[in-house]
Amino acid sequence: MPRRTATADRRAREVERTRQDIMDAAARVFAASGWRDATMQAIAREAGFTAASLYTYFKSKDEIFEALLQDLNRTLLASFDTHVPAGLTFEQQLELLLHRQLALVASRRDALRMAFDHAPRRMLPECGPAEYLRRLAAFLGEAGGRQLRFAPADAARLLFGMLHATLLPSMLEGDAPDPALEAARILDAFLHGAARAG
Repeated sequence: MPRRTATADRRAREVERTRQDIMDAAARVFAASGWRDATMQAIAREAGFTAASLYTYFKSKDEIFEALLQDLNRTLLASFDTHVPAGLTFEQQLELLLHRQLALVASRRDALRMAFDHAPRRMLPECGPAEYLRRLAAFLGEAGGRQLRFAPADAARLLFGMLHATLLPSMLEGDAPDPALEAARILDAFLHGAARAG
């Protein structure tokens, strides 16, 4: 019996790895060709599959698109659960969180570009910003507490807007920025504002 379970677990991991490879290939095809011109055949070629074998894992490019959005959302939300070393100040904790999230976004740039090109009209309810904002507000409330001038929910919306306004143009159009530098820059603007002191 344990042998059967180990075999089933190994097969499930192989299927998940293959699905991830297909989603990564699809993100590249969507980013390069656009949603309308992307085909299952092009995705299969990019992933190194035949079109027929691709249908074993996904029924359509719509299903791949939805899986991409869910995966991006799940991975981004998981960044809130990543271990934070003890003894860090609020500023250090927030910078670490931003750095992790920006590194994730940089590594999934094609998926992000595809999501922003097509998601507004096709957004899945579970992949919208509501859960991210809730988690960010909880983080800010727990880690920042009294250091914030705004309620955690308001501070979360402000930081979310800053992330979008400063990061997305460069992420979607130009070279991917350095996550550490961007995290420090966004953190400074969030905590200290844009005006010069004095």
